[in-house]
Amino acid sequence: MSDTNSTISLSVSNVTLAFFMSLLAFAIMLGNAMIILAFVVDKNLRHRSNYFFLNLAISDFFVGLISIPLYIPHMLFDWDFGKKLCAFWLITDYLLCTASVYNIVLITYDRYQSVCNAVSYRAQNTRILKIVTLMLAVWVLAFLVNGPMILVSESWKKKGKKCEPGFFSKWYILAITSSLEFLVPVISVAYFNMNIYWSLWKRGNLSRCQSHPGFTSVSSRNCGYSFRCGLFSRTSLPAPKEAAVPLHSEKQGRKSSLWSSLRTHTNSNIIASQTGSISQSGSVSLHRRERLELLRARKLAKSLAILLGVFAICWAPYSLFTIVLSTYPPEERPESEWYEITFWLQWFNSFVNPFLYPLCHKSFQKAFLKIFCMKKQPMLSNNWSMSF
Repeated sequence: MSDTNSTISLSVSNVTLAFFMSLLAFAIMLGNAMIILAFVVDKNLRHRSNYFFLNLAISDFFVGLISIPLYIPHMLFDWDFGKKLCAFWLITDYLLCTASVYNIVLITYDRYQSVCNAVSYRAQNTRILKIVTLMLAVWVLAFLVNGPMILVSESWKKKGKKCEPGFFSKWYILAITSSLEFLVPVISVAYFNMNIYWSLWKRGNLSRCQSHPGFTSVSSRNCGYSFRCGLFSRTSLPAPKEAAVPLHSEKQGRKSSLWSSLRTHTNSNIIASQTGSISQSGSVSLHRRERLELLRARKLAKSLAILLGVFAICWAPYSLFTIVLSTYPPEERPESEWYEITFWLQWFNSFVNPFLYPLCHKSFQKAFLKIFCMKKQPMLSNNWSMSF
């Protein structure tokens, strides 16, 4: 009786786990499918950096479509894969996860170029052929990390249950693959982020040094003061004595000269104030533009730092566990639930990526509004208000 109760409780827990795993796979497919659909619908999204977002969404979408659905019955219900299906699942899973990681590196490098080398980045050739070549290079490199070794080494099943590549028993191969999957991408992303922060810090200090709000006003005041000094010096000079000029004509000449000096003085003050206001408004607009660009770049750098942290949290435990477990012989390797948790963490990264990358961008948000036809409602409300 106790055996039947334990089997019933085990089956209920397996069904519950299968439900939540299937829910995660559906959420991964839905989030990344929205990005792919937005890219197809909105033509304004079709520029260089968004193509890399599309490449990331494709790799994460197939994680939810292939990797997780095949793993659920194999892990929870002891479904025997067989050699061919096991090799297919291993190659596909490692390819998709590694391609997702390399797409993150490519996106970070693209942001590094746009912030640190903005002039050369805009002048670069951004033809679709070059962009597609970079996208395909990500998939080729991701396949070369694990694909040939999976094909060469035979897959084995521990206790008739687990499908794993044969090189899992060799720690040095796992150390190489883990460094290529995790250490090298993390170091690259951290390096690009540090350069972005350093460039933004230098630009912020430079803009603060070059843009002083009182500089233009002081210069205009000095300019007006120089005009006054020149006029006062001209009017304070003693007039040459003319013996033949009468007193009445001399007074009229002095009045006319004072009147003309006052006119020139007022005109010079007007011109100086106009030039000062024009230069001040131009410097203020330039300062605002630089400030907006710095705010955008700082926001971008913060998002990249969050991405680096999430990527490290999702991939570091799995890489460490695989290296540690590879030191044991295949038959004596201990069972650990934490290893399964770390295995699912790297799949959870495919669920988080759509929220950390494209869904935070206003261009993608506008595309989502077009998909769900939410722009028609304000138009209808405006027409209704205009009719009344």
